[in-house]
Amino acid sequence: MRSSLQRSLLALSESERVHLPPNTGTVRDLQISPPSMVHPGRLALLASMGKKLSIVSLESNNVVIKYDLQVPAWSCTWNLDNPSQVYAGLQNGSLLMFDLRQTAQAVEVIYGLSSQPIHTVHSLTPALFHNSTYNARSLLSASAIGPCLWRVGVTERPCLVPGFEDQGVCISLAHCNSTKSTVATFRPKVSMSNDYALSQPMGSPSQISWREGSHFLLKMEEDGSYQRQGIMSCNVSSVRMPKSAIITLEDNRSLFAYGDEESRRVCVWDMQSLDVVSRLRPHQDPVLDLKYSNALGMGLLGCVSENMLQIYSCNI
Repeated sequence: MRSSLQRSLLALSESERVHLPPNTGTVRDLQISPPSMVHPGRLALLASMGKKLSIVSLESNNVVIKYDLQVPAWSCTWNLDNPSQVYAGLQNGSLLMFDLRQTAQAVEVIYGLSSQPIHTVHSLTPALFHNSTYNARSLLSASAIGPCLWRVGVTERPCLVPGFEDQGVCISLAHCNSTKSTVATFRPKVSMSNDYALSQPMGSPSQISWREGSHFLLKMEEDGSYQRQGIMSCNVSSVRMPKSAIITLEDNRSLFAYGDEESRRVCVWDMQSLDVVSRLRPHQDPVLDLKYSNALGMGLLGCVSENMLQIYSCNI
């Protein structure tokens, strides 16, 4: 299993830079256009703290569509069943749907269950729901209160995935449509007394910036419900909400990748045995984002920290 990931080094001098408008702000999420689109892989959807949702052409390196928002955007996704629709999760806990044929404003606003930022949003495919009320316009999101299911286009509130009421703070959510697998990452809630203690100079930053957390492996059933498959222990950030990724291999085997906060390296779990099967090269800074793609029959895992980008090829 260790040999299934091979690192590639990219020279920055050979890369192309896309210059974003100065008021874009920090980019919180980036999603490449999916295979269901007419031109897959040629557009990038960006959610940013500058209250912008932008679409960038990866061919011309220009911003082709830009939506001005009322609050910062924390997450985004393409509608996998309708290439004209995109979604943005906002800092105030609400969700916006945009139609790319209407560039003035959002065509639908759905208010969430809390005012916590929606740090992750995934578009769910129709094949997931054979015998349920959910459909192609369903989304899976996550905020601090936990993972949440949304139905777009109906007059009903989203609902929390049950079973996580006392697990702490949800900081990451990975999902794979092909295997119907989801991994929700939680860190413990901290009392004010503990927060005060952590703020005191009792050790180096590396000693107080992480704590033990949990990855919960879930499987979606045909009726839209979730069954818990197992728990994996991990070292998570005390403050950040980093991204995680599910890697699909042959025979529906899956791996789960997450940046370990203590060692600052990406750890890879086998989702059947729940064992760590690989620890990748460490970064100087904490891992902030992970993205996996298996377009064109080649699996690629990208790992980003403050000053490093790693690309791994995955034998699928």
